[in-house]
Amino acid sequence: MRAMTQAFEPIGFAAFDRLAALFRATRGVLDAAFRGAELPAGAADLIADAALPHVEAMASGLRITLEADDADLDELRDLLLAGGFGPLPDASAPEARAALIEALQARSGVGGVRELVPAPSEPLTAVGHARLVFAFLPRTPPAAVHFPAGRRTYADIPVPRSAGEYAMRIEELERELWSVAVGRGPRDPHGAYRRTYGFFDTAERLAVEGLRPTG
Repeated sequence: MRAMTQAFEPIGFAAFDRLAALFRATRGVLDAAFRGAELPAGAADLIADAALPHVEAMASGLRITLEADDADLDELRDLLLAGGFGPLPDASAPEARAALIEALQARSGVGGVRELVPAPSEPLTAVGHARLVFAFLPRTPPAAVHFPAGRRTYADIPVPRSAGEYAMRIEELERELWSVAVGRGPRDPHGAYRRTYGFFDTAERLAVEGLRPTG
């Protein structure tokens, strides 16, 4: 896996160097899978040991940063069920909302009745960067679009607008990566797969160019 993450220009910050390498290597795997080519050596390990844990950190960060007005009750219940909880008892709308958010945050290691401790940094970094990627994805310049088919644009890919939409897009990343890791290849080449490819394409560009130190 290390060999797959070394071919990039360092940008000065170790954390962003690692992210840029991860995103570029993941895009390379997605590119090979789309073309029907043999996957690079270590591709399955890269996805299982690095790409998927990063996506899982994004999901955890989303739960940590969830605010009371970020989603309606149905979205909150869906997020809670996706996080591994059973349904909560019926309650009034304000009580249910508070209980759902507290449960989601507790699932991610914050919230609930406990001593005040700093929120985990990795999930916060992951979800913060993901929000930027989702926002910049449709604005990617044509020359920076590497998807190997169709027009050189991601302009048609919508930006998530709610916690539920962010959760759906993060889950989509996870599904498409798993599909490639187990050798199934693209399930929806010009839909979910293209959105996933575009995410890692834009993520790598932002890590290298958008976060380059100045001065």
